[in-house]
Amino acid sequence: MTLKYSVETLDDIDEPLRPFYEQGDNGYTLKVAGVVPETQFREINQKLVDANEEAMRRRKTVEKWRELGESPDQVRELLNAKGKPGKDHEEVVAQLKSQYETETQTLRGEINNMRMGAAKSQFTAQLAEAGFHPEVIGDIAAGATSRLNIDENGQVRILSADGKPLAGSGSDGYATLADLAKELAAAKPSFLVDKGVGGGGKPPASKGGNTAKTVTRSQFDGMSQYERSAFSKSGGKVVDG
Repeated sequence: MTLKYSVETLDDIDEPLRPFYEQGDNGYTLKVAGVVPETQFREINQKLVDANEEAMRRRKTVEKWRELGESPDQVRELLNAKGKPGKDHEEVVAQLKSQYETETQTLRGEINNMRMGAAKSQFTAQLAEAGFHPEVIGDIAAGATSRLNIDENGQVRILSADGKPLAGSGSDGYATLADLAKELAAAKPSFLVDKGVGGGGKPPASKGGNTAKTVTRSQFDGMSQYERSAFSKSGGKVVDG
């Protein structure tokens, strides 16, 4: 079963799952912690565009400064053309260059932080689309955060276990957030929504009896802290073995 993040009506949603949705201006959305509403997401994107524009403006300013010469000898030659540079001139040159470089690095870091924030929000929504139970999505997302990276071109990249960019279904050949969500869904079926007997749509443990999903003690010990928390929240049981 695939649990949709947003729907126009609740007609196709199982009755026990309907409380997990809340009504908005354009239908119903899954109540998942960490997901940014569409209006807020548009604001984040606009801030990202504004930050990119500011970065381009500053970069052009830096490039104009660098045209004066990046090496000390080139700077001295330009200053000599207007007269012999003094100690004060050299200090001003060094200070200006340092200031521009610091501002550029700071701005690049702020932009990447915004990009990562937007990526995490999108990833949380993709986990919901992949069928993870709403109660465990936050833990699953937190446990996989290290797999997300922003490259030098500002693109979100999914990393493999050895820290290398992963190939996938993206138009550029790289893995997407949806690819990562599907990978996790295949690897962690115990955390997915399980209709169970009669299509209840509840976590397995909520039905009682022997329908709860189980893992052995050794499998549980091999999970990360986030995965253990998510497994417990989904109603999973640990058995000896």
